Amino acid sequence: MISLSVIMGGMNMDVLMGRADLHMHTCASDGIPSAKQILEYVERQGVLDVIAITDHDRLDESLWAYSQRDRYAFDIIPGVEISAVRGHVIGLWVSELIPAGLSIPETVAAIHEQGGIAILAHPGEVLINGGHVLRYLRTPSVLVQWEIDAVEVFNAGTMTPGNNVVARRIMRDLPLPVVGNSDAHTLSAIGRGWTRFAGRTGADLRTALLEGHTAAEGQRWSITDYLKLSLNSTPIKRIRSSVPSSLMTPHVATTD
Repeated sequence: MISLSVIMGGMNMDVLMGRADLHMHTCASDGIPSAKQILEYVERQGVLDVIAITDHDRLDESLWAYSQRDRYAFDIIPGVEISAVRGHVIGLWVSELIPAGLSIPETVAAIHEQGGIAILAHPGEVLINGGHVLRYLRTPSVLVQWEIDAVEVFNAGTMTPGNNVVARRIMRDLPLPVVGNSDAHTLSAIGRGWTRFAGRTGADLRTALLEGHTAAEGQRWSITDYLKLSLNSTPIKRIRSSVPSSLMTPHVATTD
């Protein structure tokens, strides 16, 4: 298991009892399970206290899940993974879709306009972030200038070797909270990466992120998770996930 603790204010790990996984995908983008399947799986596992469904550039499944929060023992917050230029930004506590293709600072500003929290996802992933990875390593303070609220330093599903090591190096001297997430595209990957915080609720998590009282932990996906995703990644699904949600028929999830 990988563990990175960046805890401010003199807190210790024993205080950070809550577990949150804030990065996962449904079949509405490039994941396999539906939102309902995710909620039922998390409930059965009984490990996570807070989750966010963060599909690529669409909010419909996440908002539906958020509307079901009173039916489950864990807390649910709305979120989305936004495709910015040379990077992905997770927007939490947002209710309106933010356009893809903005710069990272523009994306962060749009999240903040909705009262949300902006998390830089997998900053060490060269395939997504391109030349920004070198920029982060050379001048990590740019993340503070861009008003990023937290940085994902453990991603359980990262494809590029050393991605998480690079992310931790970027964050070494930055005064920003860290998060760990699964980036799950399959049910069994959910909870493989997690953020620890004091409390058990979404409100507690938000306070912890704003105050910098978080820790990132996790373990990599199993080989089975990679195989499931590979077998499910057909050309048709890849095309479907690239179509803007405004051009697609909204999914209506059942509540039976």
